[in-house]
Amino acid sequence: MRGFHALTAWVICSCMHYSLGVLPGNPRIVDLTHTLVNGLVYWPGEVHYQWNMGFRGMTPGGFYLENNDFQSSEHSGTHVDAPAHMAEGKWKADQIQLERLTGPGVVVDLWEKNVTSDYLVSQQDFQDWEEKHGRIPDGCILMIHTGWAKRYWDGGQLAYMGSTNESGLSFPGLDPAAARWLADNRGMHAVGIDTCSVDSAKTEAKGSHTTLFALNIPFLENVANLDQLPATGSTIFALPIKIGGGSGAPARIIAIINGDTSAAASGPRQGLIGIGVLALVAILAFNVI
Repeated sequence: MRGFHALTAWVICSCMHYSLGVLPGNPRIVDLTHTLVNGLVYWPGEVHYQWNMGFRGMTPGGFYLENNDFQSSEHSGTHVDAPAHMAEGKWKADQIQLERLTGPGVVVDLWEKNVTSDYLVSQQDFQDWEEKHGRIPDGCILMIHTGWAKRYWDGGQLAYMGSTNESGLSFPGLDPAAARWLADNRGMHAVGIDTCSVDSAKTEAKGSHTTLFALNIPFLENVANLDQLPATGSTIFALPIKIGGGSGAPARIIAIINGDTSAAASGPRQGLIGIGVLALVAILAFNVI
C-alpha cells in the first residue's frame, strides 16, 4: 500500500508540474505588441514616450545593476483603451475585469480589400466573415486586421497617422454604424485594431468609441502581427498596466495558437489537473480503507 501511495503522489506532482510549468501541446505564441522605444508614433498633443538610461554598472555592494526610467501617455504604443476614456462612469483601466481581457481570438482580415486611409470597416465586412467562419462568438476578442500595422515602423508618423497634428490625421477605422450593429447583436469581450484608433480619423464624435464603451467594452489599439493569426483557433490575452484611475494603459498582448487551448479554461491542462484530482481522491480513499 505504501508503494501505491508513493506512486500516486508522484503522478500528482508530475501533473501539477506539467500543468503549471509548460503550456500543454507546446502551442505557438504570437506577440501582438509593438515595442516601446524612443521615437515611436504618438497621438498629437499627448506626452511622447521617453525612455532614459539611469544607472548601469557595478554597485558598492559588489553586484551589477541596471536602472532606468520612462515617461509616457496612457495611450502610447500598443495599449488598452478603458471604457472611461470616453464614457463617464464606466470602467477605468484598473477596473476592467480580467475576464474581459481574454478570450477566443476572432480575426476579421480585410487585407485583400485594399484598405485605404478612408476605409470604414462595415457591418458587411463582419457578415462576410461570418459567412465563411460562422457567427462571431460571445466572449471573443474581436480583432480587425487592416494591414495598417506595417506602416507603424516602416513609414513613421506620416505613413501611419497621416499627419503630425490632429487636424490632418488619416487612417482607417470602424464605422460607427457597424459598431452599433456589434453592440446590438454580438457579445464580444473587447475589440482590437492594428491602427492608432478604433474610430477612423474621419469619424466625427468618436461614435464607435462611445457606442461600445457604453457597454464597458474596452478597445485594443496599435495591435501588431495580426497577419500571423488564423481567423479562429487562438486565445488572446491583453494585459494593460494596472494604472489606478487610468483612462487606458500600455499593454502586452499575446495570442496562443493551438486548437486544444483556444478556450482559456478548457483543454489538456484541465485534463491534467483532473488526473491529479483523481489521484488525490484515490489516496484519500485508500487512507480511509
